[in-house]
Amino acid sequence: MVKLESRSVIVGVDVHKYSHTAVAMNAWGQEKGRLEFSNDSLPAYAAWLRSFGERENVVVALEDANCYGVHIVEELRKDGFNIRYVPAILTERERKQSTKRHKSDYLDAKRVGKVILTKYEETLPAKESIADENELRIAKELDLLLMERRDLVKQKTILKNQLHGLLHQYYGDHYADRFKKTFHKDSIAFYENDLAGKATNATDAKGILAVSIARRLKRLTLLESQIVAISKEVAAIGSHSPAVRALSDNIHGCGMVTAAAVMAELTTIKRFPAKDKLAMYAGVAPTERSSGSRDRLHTNPFGNRRLNRALHTIALSQIACKGDDRGKVYYRRKLKEGKTKLWALRCLKRQLANRVFGVLKRQAT
Repeated sequence: MVKLESRSVIVGVDVHKYSHTAVAMNAWGQEKGRLEFSNDSLPAYAAWLRSFGERENVVVALEDANCYGVHIVEELRKDGFNIRYVPAILTERERKQSTKRHKSDYLDAKRVGKVILTKYEETLPAKESIADENELRIAKELDLLLMERRDLVKQKTILKNQLHGLLHQYYGDHYADRFKKTFHKDSIAFYENDLAGKATNATDAKGILAVSIARRLKRLTLLESQIVAISKEVAAIGSHSPAVRALSDNIHGCGMVTAAAVMAELTTIKRFPAKDKLAMYAGVAPTERSSGSRDRLHTNPFGNRRLNRALHTIALSQIACKGDDRGKVYYRRKLKEGKTKLWALRCLKRQLANRVFGVLKRQAT
C-alpha cells in the first residue's frame, strides 16, 4: 500500500473525452507544474510525470466518472505509476468548501489532487494499477456482458408492463387466469396463436391492438433468449475466475451471475486493506451522526450501487423460504431487537460484505 511522504508528488487529472488537464503538487499542496494533453499525446504525458522523480513517489489521481480515463490508465500502467480513483463527490465537496468556488479544468484538476492530500483514506487504488492481467481481463469481459444484460432486463421489464396493460384491454380482467405465469413460454405461445387468427383485419382498433401485442410478444421472447445466452456466457467466463468460483461455492444465494457482478465491480480484493473499507465502498456501512450523548446511525446513500444491488440480491435469497439458515436467524434476531425489516436487511448486507471480504482474502492467499 502506497503512503504519502514528504517527497511524494500528487498529480490531479481532470479527465474529459478528448482533452485532459493535469496539475502536479508537492505534499504541502504547492503547485509544481501543469499540463494539458490529449489521448494522442499520452507518451509525452508519461514523460512529464517521470520528470518529477522516481515513479514510486508519484501518485496520479483521476476523477474518472465516465471511464474517459481508460487510455490514460493503460499508458501509465505500463510504467508502473501509482494511480488512484477519486470519487466525483469528493471533488465537488472540495469546491463547495473553498472560498473560491470558480470552476475550470485547471481548478478541477487541482481539487482532485487536494482530495488525495486531505482524504487519501477515502480513495481507492485504480484496479488497473493493482490487479494482475488475468483479473483485469476477466473483470472487463464480465463488466461488458453484465452491462448489456442490465439493459436487456430493463427493456424486458418495460415490455412486460406494457403487455399487461394491452392484454387487459384485449382480453379483459381475466386475461391471466388461464396461466400461473402470464409470460411463461406456454402462455406466450397461446397468446400468439390466438392473436394470429384475430389480427387478420388490422384496419380496426381491435386488429391493430392484436398486431401490437403480437409484435411485443416476439420482442419479449427475443429479449429473454438474449438474457439467457448472456447469462450462460457470464457463467462460462466466471468459471475461469478463482474469485468468482469461490464466492459462488461459499456464499449461499450467490450464483455465478451474482458472483460475476461482484467481481466486475471489485476486480481484485487487493484494493481493499480491510473489510470496513469494502463495506464503505459498497454503501452498506451506515454513516454515524453523533453529538454529545446523542448517537444515531443513518443509511449510507453513497458507495457502488451495482455492488450494493448484488449484495441485496444475496440477502433476499438468504431470507427466502429455501434460503440460508444462518442468514434467516440473523435477520430474525435483528427484527426482535426492534429494527424494521429494511434496516434488518441492511444489517444482513453488511454481514454479507464481511463474508465476501473473508472469502476473497482466503482465496487470494
